[in-house]
Amino acid sequence: MTQTPGKPSGKLANVLLVEDNPENRDVITYFIKNICSVDSAIDGPSSIEMAKSKQYDLILMDINLGLGMNGMEATKQIRQIQGYESIPIIAVTAYAMVGDREIFLNAGCTHYISKPFTKQEILELLHKVFEEYKIM
Repeated sequence: MTQTPGKPSGKLANVLLVEDNPENRDVITYFIKNICSVDSAIDGPSSIEMAKSKQYDLILMDINLGLGMNGMEATKQIRQIQGYESIPIIAVTAYAMVGDREIFLNAGCTHYISKPFTKQEILELLHKVFEEYKIM
């Protein structure tokens, strides 16, 4: 098992992955499962309920969650839950036009990664965020 530098052996970061596409959910979980304990939500409302019932260290938030609430609205509501005011929320999205990153950061996300990404890219970002937020 890969250990995150500075992280006590056996203690993995608790990550909430919010992704409506089952294939994307499976791939992202596969990419990060050795450095995180991953729970998944398939839509905005369930991500909010999960955040209320468990404290996560980090959230990976898809922006386009299909019909209904999008990831930006879910992020805004999660930010209002006690304990989630400043935890890292990474926008995970195919929206990659000029200015999109800033829109997501202004909506409450702390970081951004555009789809498609490689395993190395997501792991590097997660390690950077773990270090920056002292998630160990």
